[in-house]
Amino acid sequence: MKPLAPHDLPPSVDALFRDPPELLTLDNGLTVVFQENRAHPLVSTQVWIKTGSIHEDQYLGSGLSHFLEHMLFKGTTRRGMGAIAREVQQFGGNINAYTAFDRTVYYIDSPAECLDKAIDLLADMTLQAALPESEVQKEKEVILREIDMTLDDPDRILTRAFFQSAFLTHPFRFPVIGIRQLFERVDRDILRNYYQARYQPANMVLTVAGDVDRNHLLDLIDKTFGGAPRGPNKPVILPTENPQLAFRECRLTGDFNSARGLLGFKIPSMRHPDAPGLDILAAILGSGQSGRLRQKLRDNLGFVHSISSSTWNPGNPGLFIASYQCDPEKSSQAEEAIRATFQVYAETGFTEQELEKARRFAFVSEVHGRQTTSGLASRLGLVTTLLGDVNYPRRYFEKIQTITADELKSLAEKVFREDHLTIATLLPKGSEPQAKQPRERVMLPGFQEIVLSNGARLYWQRDGCLPRTWMRFAGTGGCLYEDPEYRGATSLLATVLARDTRYKTAYKVAQDLESQGGFMHDSCGNNTFSLALEVMPEMAETGLLALRDAILEPAFRISTLEREREAQLADLREMEDEILDYGRILLRKQFFGRHPFSTGPLGSLETVRNLDKKYLQCLYNRLIVAPNTVLVVTGNFDPDRLVPKMEAFMNDLPEWHLRSPSFPFDTPACTGEVTETANREQTVLFEAYPDVGFMPETDLVGELLDEILSDMSGPLFHSVREERSLAYYVGASRILGSRYGAFTLYAGTHPAAVETVFGCFDAELDRIRNGLVTDEEIQSARTRLKVHNRFSLQSPSGRAARVAVNALFHKPIMDWVTYEQRMDALTGEDLVRFVNRQLVPEKRLRFKIGPKI
Repeated sequence: MKPLAPHDLPPSVDALFRDPPELLTLDNGLTVVFQENRAHPLVSTQVWIKTGSIHEDQYLGSGLSHFLEHMLFKGTTRRGMGAIAREVQQFGGNINAYTAFDRTVYYIDSPAECLDKAIDLLADMTLQAALPESEVQKEKEVILREIDMTLDDPDRILTRAFFQSAFLTHPFRFPVIGIRQLFERVDRDILRNYYQARYQPANMVLTVAGDVDRNHLLDLIDKTFGGAPRGPNKPVILPTENPQLAFRECRLTGDFNSARGLLGFKIPSMRHPDAPGLDILAAILGSGQSGRLRQKLRDNLGFVHSISSSTWNPGNPGLFIASYQCDPEKSSQAEEAIRATFQVYAETGFTEQELEKARRFAFVSEVHGRQTTSGLASRLGLVTTLLGDVNYPRRYFEKIQTITADELKSLAEKVFREDHLTIATLLPKGSEPQAKQPRERVMLPGFQEIVLSNGARLYWQRDGCLPRTWMRFAGTGGCLYEDPEYRGATSLLATVLARDTRYKTAYKVAQDLESQGGFMHDSCGNNTFSLALEVMPEMAETGLLALRDAILEPAFRISTLEREREAQLADLREMEDEILDYGRILLRKQFFGRHPFSTGPLGSLETVRNLDKKYLQCLYNRLIVAPNTVLVVTGNFDPDRLVPKMEAFMNDLPEWHLRSPSFPFDTPACTGEVTETANREQTVLFEAYPDVGFMPETDLVGELLDEILSDMSGPLFHSVREERSLAYYVGASRILGSRYGAFTLYAGTHPAAVETVFGCFDAELDRIRNGLVTDEEIQSARTRLKVHNRFSLQSPSGRAARVAVNALFHKPIMDWVTYEQRMDALTGEDLVRFVNRQLVPEKRLRFKIGPKI
């Protein structure tokens, strides 16, 4: 295939960049970039500070940037402690921040009508932070707990070792969070001096995306950020990383189940002309199910359970990284095979078909990043802050359209050199080392429905905002439909269905989709399973055919089944490595006892080992029947052409009825207190009560309570974290069936603070039982949930998933239409009744897991 000429983009790609963002610079040096997106009444406002852990100068390794990120939420010269979070919660926004090596980002996603408040808040936070002395020590304790968490996280342990080996002089070698001994020396004076030096308007980028009016926006910026004086912006001189001349390795062991590895080759930064080609190289080798590394290492040789490749190149040098996870006994084989594979591909090169597939993957990634206002604002901030080029995405796609297979082969030869390679592995102990007019707001049409004579149901909605089509086939399933000794079968069945068909191998299925910019993935929850597919609009009919074959023509090949079963077992073992995930697994066993909900969607190590072809086929025959399934399509497609094909597909499903299982649940199998030990630094604790499920007449009260208890400006969070610095994370979560479930409070804390945290749980629930939740708290939680409901509707895939679940459980398919009215109808009395009926001490299970004291 002849490559396109420069500046000649395919129509779908060209359409994505037809309306470029606007860029301007204020007199004080602040860079502003914004883009209108009036499809939804939402806006994302972000401040990108051009400072991160690599800019900490004489305090390198102290985690100053991350510490400062935390402290900016503690108040300003105008706003007291907790006021920032309260204000955002009151107008239903989301506020958060993150720190990276080279930047610190603060963002608020809000309703469009609250843009004024969001901009004022971010300007006040970033330019007028108070940094109160009283809070510095408290937040230091919280971050120390966060540092402890990194010692329990195998992926963070491995990544830290990998970067320390790959970078010997560049500050990339220091963790963003800081090194404990250096962090402990940081005081308020050091923090304030760093803040005053780095948080200057000329060192900031303000990005805004969403439903905005240009003139109003510029007026807001002028009144807030524009009033800040221009200050000195002294550049930080970074140490130069000398060229790597030899292979480097770091071998670690720990108290974990799985083996993990990272391999990295030095590459230039994303500013370099080779950067787009390196992204294409990474996509060919590691993207999707047909990536070369996955096909060889996972599907053909069976050495790994997961493998991927990517580029990480914000600075110079960067890294071309391959990441894998495998059984400990296969670590050496996996590493050798990966290294050999890189060398082979450097010699043999790549096909034009693979090149085109990677180009489409790059486009799909760009589309996904622009689905939401937050994603679009983030994309604008990244290219402006790191590259100083707001139009870089278009130039990027122009570049990748002109790359040839020969050029890619030359690039691989240059990059995949053993003397540029760094490897880090983490094995279990005992293992061997190895200026425009505003556009009118677009109102989407509702979903349309067809109920077929066999009981199958179809739903579709045309949304032409993005050049993409989303499909979802879903059914009821999960642990309620599985025999006790075969739990996890629905999850494995969904995975197998998404792989081979009678006509194509798993590789061919993936290759045919991914070469056209599409992909298919499976999912399974407590109550449902689904296969979801995304394609370019011109491939909608081909994509539907691929989904049909997956559902109606499964192959159940033994080799695929065994491989995916091993991958599911690996996922379970990996969950046991994460103390929070492992604690949730054990909590379910204790709380639900013999009830099917005692195991999660993935099952257990014991039950998944029992799964075989015979049982999966039996489960397939039970679940894949017309009355139990729905098909949902949304996005950009032609209904006149596609809907008849949807009907033909679903008409081919068997008409048999699936009997709904009945497993009543009222009281936990175990109450009181249960303790488990684990060789970790922190203790994770849970407090679980019976829940009421997600049916329409009951679900919103529990949702409201969950939000109040998880509120980062609420009494529980304030008591546990802000006031006493007892935990890094604290909140609530729910495990839900249709009429029952578990309502859980949880926290990660120091072992000595467990009883104090449980006491905080008691105090907060007593406050709610006694009707002491204020109207302001309830209104704030309602507002947040209503705005979050709006956010969830931005993604066509998310809408499709919601329609599918609603249809399966005979709820109004577009329940979001009345969501805000139903939420507004809830009162404090509803909360009191819910807590006094469900969250009562005699039905309580307290569970904790952590080090033996």
